Amino acid sequence: MSDQIELSIVVPILNEEKILLENLTQFALACDQTIGQDRWRFVLVDNGSTDQTPAIIRQVIDTWPLSVSVIELEPNYGKALRKGLNAVDTPWAKIIDVEYWDIPFLVWGWANKDSYDILIGSKRADLTLNQTSSYRRFLSWGLNSLIQLFFHYPGTDTHGPKFLRMESMRPILEICQLSRGQFDSEFVLRALRKGLWIAEVPVVYEDFRAPRNLMIKKIFWNLREFNRLRKLLCNEPYTEPVRMRRFCREDVLDALAINGEGTKPAKAETAP
Repeated sequence: MSDQIELSIVVPILNEEKILLENLTQFALACDQTIGQDRWRFVLVDNGSTDQTPAIIRQVIDTWPLSVSVIELEPNYGKALRKGLNAVDTPWAKIIDVEYWDIPFLVWGWANKDSYDILIGSKRADLTLNQTSSYRRFLSWGLNSLIQLFFHYPGTDTHGPKFLRMESMRPILEICQLSRGQFDSEFVLRALRKGLWIAEVPVVYEDFRAPRNLMIKKIFWNLREFNRLRKLLCNEPYTEPVRMRRFCREDVLDALAINGEGTKPAKAETAP
């Protein structure tokens, strides 16, 4: 690792040949503006793609030589995310979905990273910012309601984009056992029980394409992994007080305006 590289952008990818290069190019421009050129890198995890995604990943690496490609042959989001995070050797990591992101969260999160161990971008914290279909909102509500009910989680979302302070999070990540969609829920809940500092910020979330299917198989696996999560953490004690702060969208935008970051191009507000 170069001493200049501070942030790794971990991106699990599955069959994204239509949007991968364009979206990563736009996000890279925002990272250059926010973090600085040659001070960040992509960690791209091919999560079992069967289209031209692997070839595009090689093209991305040629365009941004600091990037790292990690191969994960089995389509499994949690395993892909774990491998990507294990490849991180920078002080900070950011997890994004190549389909969407939120530039104000990127800028605000980077400016406030030293105050928290995890910064979570929530698509549920402000429903005026959630432009997804009713079906997707229902699924997200159902899963996160179960997490709030069974684990007394004070936030609204354990998924979505995140900043991680790797020094604090590596011990947490090492003891996580789950995969698929509940891997990031597990490390957020474990971090909360250890008294790490967590912040939740509303982010813009839109449907830029129709769901590939009704996600019945994904729902089944999520419920199965949730039951495993419940068994793992039902007797996990809180060793420190809960340290979580929730912000509204105005907190983010006001902070950006004060610091001269309020003039981003309109297209950079979210993913294309």
